[in-house]
Amino acid sequence: MLRLRLVGFIFAINLNLSFLFAGNVIAFPITTIDSFPALFLDSLHLHFKDHWVISLSPLSNVPLFNPIDGFLIQTGFTTRFNGNKLVEFSLNPRYAIQRKSFYAVANFSAFVHKDDFSSTQLLFSGGNFLTQVNQPFLKNEQIISVINVLEGSNPLFFIEKKFLKVHIEQALFYNIIFQASSEFADRTYLENYTFQRWKFKRNEPLESFNLNDKALIHTLSLSYSPILSINYKKGIPGFLKSESNFDYLELAFFQSFNLKKIGRIDFNFTSGKFLKQEFIHFNDFYHFPTGRTLKSSHPVVSTFRLLPYYEFSTNNYFHRMHLQTQTGDFLLSKWSILKKSNILENLFINLAITDKLQPFLEMGYALDNILKNFRLEIVSGRYDGKWLGPRIILGPTSL
Repeated sequence: MLRLRLVGFIFAINLNLSFLFAGNVIAFPITTIDSFPALFLDSLHLHFKDHWVISLSPLSNVPLFNPIDGFLIQTGFTTRFNGNKLVEFSLNPRYAIQRKSFYAVANFSAFVHKDDFSSTQLLFSGGNFLTQVNQPFLKNEQIISVINVLEGSNPLFFIEKKFLKVHIEQALFYNIIFQASSEFADRTYLENYTFQRWKFKRNEPLESFNLNDKALIHTLSLSYSPILSINYKKGIPGFLKSESNFDYLELAFFQSFNLKKIGRIDFNFTSGKFLKQEFIHFNDFYHFPTGRTLKSSHPVVSTFRLLPYYEFSTNNYFHRMHLQTQTGDFLLSKWSILKKSNILENLFINLAITDKLQPFLEMGYALDNILKNFRLEIVSGRYDGKWLGPRIILGPTSL
C-alpha cells in the first residue's frame, strides 16, 4: 500500500519537475512569441499583429491526480482581441483517464463600453466541470493531490457541475464596481471510488445533507475597492426544476494601515446571514476560507489554517475576523542577516463565529519574504475548550 502511494507521489513530482525545467518553443510564422519562461507544455502566448493574442497553457498548471478522477490531462486555450473594447474567449477541456470522462468549460467576455472613467463588461460561461464545493475559496488541487496520495484521503467534497452563467460588471472611477449575475447549475456529488486499491477514505457528505441538486441563483454585488463590499444572493425555485429558495446577504470590510513604528496592519471583517431558507442545499451554504496549505485562490491574510473544511459551514449566520501585523523590527527581523534579505515578521489572529458551534480562534507567528517568495509560520488554535496544533506551514508570501 505504502509502495503504491510512494510511486504515485514520485510520479506526480517528476511530472511537475519535467514541466518546470524542460524547454521547448514552437516557432510560428507571422507571429511573435511572448512566453516567459519558455517552458515545455506551459503557457505560450502568440501575438498576431497588434491586437490578436492566442494563449496556450496545456498541462503544468493543473492537478495531476485526485481519487475521484484518477490521473488527469488538461489544457487551456484563450484568444483575445485587444482593440478599443477587449474581447476574449477561452476553452478549458479536461480528461479523466481512469473515469474515462471528458469535461470542458468555456468563457466569453466583451466590453460593451469602456472609457477613462467607467466600463461595462459582459461575461458568459458554461460547461461541465469537476468543482470543489467550497466555492469561492478554492484549494490548490496540485497540493491537495499530493496529500491525497500520501495520506490516502481526500478532505474536499467535489461535484460534477453542469452550468450556464451570465454576468455583467459595471465599473465607475476604477473603485466603484457593481456586478450582477444569473447562474443555472445541475450539480451532482461524486464520491471517492477510483483507486480503491489505495484504500482512500470515503469523503461522504455530512449527515443529512444532499449534495445533488438543481439551482438557479441570482447574485448582486456592490463594492468600493479596496474597503467595502455588499453581496446579495437569491435562489429561485421552479426554473428548469430549480429547487433552491433562499435569500443571503453579506457585508465585508477590509482595510490596511501603514504605521511608522509598528509596520503594516491588515484587517478584514466579514459577516453574513441567510435571511430566508425555505430550501437550500449544502452546495450553497457559506463555507469558510480554510485549508492545510497557504496556496489558495484567496489572500493568505484572510484564511484560516486549522479550521475544519466543512464542520463550520452554515446556512444561518456567521462572522469572521482576520487581523495581521507585519513588521521588519520585532524579534528575528532585527538580525542584520535577515534585515538585508528584507525578511518581515507577522503576528496574526483569525476568529470564526457561527450559530451552531463554539467560536473558533487561531493565532500564529510567521516569517515573510523568505527567498522573496515564501512564508513560514507556526499556528495554534482554540476550539471547544481544547488547543489545536501547533502546526508549521510553508507557503507563498502573504502580500
